[in-house]
Amino acid sequence: MQLLDYAKRKSRKTERKSKRLISSFLSRLFPVRWKEHNELNYWRKMSKEGNLSNKFYEYFFTTHFGLDASHYEDKVILDIGCGPCGSLEWASMASRRIGLDPLAKEYMRLGAKHHRMEYIDAPSEEIPLQDDECDAVSSFNSLDHVEDLNKTLKEIKRIIRPGGTFLLLVEVNHPPRACEPHEISPRKLLDSLRPEFVCESLQVYKPDVRGIYQSIRADKKLPSPEETKEKGYLSAQFTRITSSKQI
Repeated sequence: MQLLDYAKRKSRKTERKSKRLISSFLSRLFPVRWKEHNELNYWRKMSKEGNLSNKFYEYFFTTHFGLDASHYEDKVILDIGCGPCGSLEWASMASRRIGLDPLAKEYMRLGAKHHRMEYIDAPSEEIPLQDDECDAVSSFNSLDHVEDLNKTLKEIKRIIRPGGTFLLLVEVNHPPRACEPHEISPRKLLDSLRPEFVCESLQVYKPDVRGIYQSIRADKKLPSPEETKEKGYLSAQFTRITSSKQI
């Protein structure tokens, strides 16, 4: 009996090791496709479990940043890396509410086709919107997932009009992973967004095993957030102060 248990444990250990090796190989050979494959599988799993709720989004777009829903009245809002939950379903006061995601077409099969918000199937490095078209842009738990961080930030600068808002929630100071290939530090991020943006608020929250939104709700802030090297979840609000045409 002990020998049989040992053999089973050994087999499971070998299987896990093989899966890690295959995952590592595929992530290096096909990084973008492998990342999208894993992300889509995550959302499919969440859908089967009935966990595609969008009830919490309004809080993070408003109360968390000290904004009222009227801030979005008759505005064009873009949510980058929106996922399939319907992150802007609450924003009926906006003139246009858009979710951008390279997996948007796949999300239609997960129920997104029933949402009132608009979905655009495109990468964040090539956003199919005009210069200065957006009044507010958000990236919630998605900026470290993009393929090219610098190109994405350049596009964010291009599409937000002067006086517009950029809201950011992102994990910082973590090593690159298959689905989150960028190690983002608060200081590097701030420097990358200047001079086009001024930072109105910035906090980094201690990580909770339940994820980014629960960590922020727990409200356990790290000291010296702009300079911290600790892993955590960054929350920041920026205002566009110059036009991309002036840079």
